[in-house]
This record gives sequence, structure tokens and C-alpha cells, in this order.
Amino acid sequence: MKALLRVLLWLLLAAFAALWVAACLTGLSLIAGLLWGLVIGAVLAWLRLTWLLQLAACFGAWSLWHWPIVAAVLLAVPRMALVLPGLASSHLASLRHPRARWS
Repeated sequence: MKALLRVLLWLLLAAFAALWVAACLTGLSLIAGLLWGLVIGAVLAWLRLTWLLQLAACFGAWSLWHWPIVAAVLLAVPRMALVLPGLASSHLASLRHPRARWS
């Protein structure tokens, strides 16, 4: 049972990675054309400029696939789903307990 669950999770991760790569190449090909999009995507992946690839994935999912902007951002940067609740709670805590103003 554990082996089946492990295989299913790996397949889910591979499907998400394939969707991310497809959105990234879609965004790059929309900007620069199909051939140059593939070349630029390969160069950016080789240089490990992931923020540009994330931007291209968000742009591709939003503009060509007509996803809502929140879903496109969560596709491009899935860690934001884990970071945003912590940022919101820190902001709310700073409103409730403001820092002392020493004058």
C-alpha cells in the first residue's frame, strides 16, 4: 500500500511539473515565437533563472489558457500558498500589538 501511494505521489508530482513546463513554454512562445521560446527556455533553465521561468509560466497560464490570475500565480509559484497565511497573520499581529514608539 505504501509503495502504491509513493508511486501515485510521484506521478502527481511529475504531472504538475509537466503542466508547469507546458505553461512556461507557452508563455515564452507567446512572447518570442515557438523556436525562440524553446531556446530561451533552455537557456534560462541552464542558467537557473527560475524567476523568469516562473514569470513566463504565470503569463502563459493567464493570457493563453485564460486562468484566473490567482490560479496562474499559484501554478507558477506554488510555495506562495504556504507563505501567504504566515504573512497575513504577521501583519494582523502587528496591527493588534504595535511596536512601542520610543521618543
